[in-house]
Amino acid sequence: MRIFLACILSLGLATSGCAWFNGGDAAEAQTPSAQPQEEVVVAEVVTEPAPVPVKPAAKSKAKAKKAPRAARGAKSETEIRAELDKVGHKLAAQASRTVLPSVAAKEVRKDGSGYVASYVEVDTSNVTTELRPGAKGQYVGFIRYQEKVYECRGPSKKAALSAPCKQVRARRLNELIRYDGKAWQF
Repeated sequence: MRIFLACILSLGLATSGCAWFNGGDAAEAQTPSAQPQEEVVVAEVVTEPAPVPVKPAAKSKAKAKKAPRAARGAKSETEIRAELDKVGHKLAAQASRTVLPSVAAKEVRKDGSGYVASYVEVDTSNVTTELRPGAKGQYVGFIRYQEKVYECRGPSKKAALSAPCKQVRARRLNELIRYDGKAWQF
């Protein structure tokens, strides 16, 4: 809009000549009798430095205002993808620390004549992420990792807690998070 107004102002100055600055009436009275001078005045207005800087100055101000916004807010897709990878590994590590039952706090239950101690471990070494574009600069991130369930068997609770454990199953988890244009929201 500002560029459009600057163009209109430049066009007005170029077509009216110096009539705005020389009193207007005197310039209008000379116009019919001096056609060649009018062409010279228009040529002078075009070559004058006043109208020419108005147009580029407006463009440079508009570019100057747009450049900082782009520099501080807009990130490239590769930067957003790198942030997603970092957040994905952070989320998997947090899940690994907070999952229950864990190695440190096994769950023990009676199973027939013996006992079974079980726990869940998050595989943080195999975290994968995927980025999909959304609307208006927003993205959806998929964080995929695996939870492994281990069981330890023994004739008593104490024996089950100290027995060697075997992986009995694994569960694939898919976490969805949203990028709002500034940060990942989960």
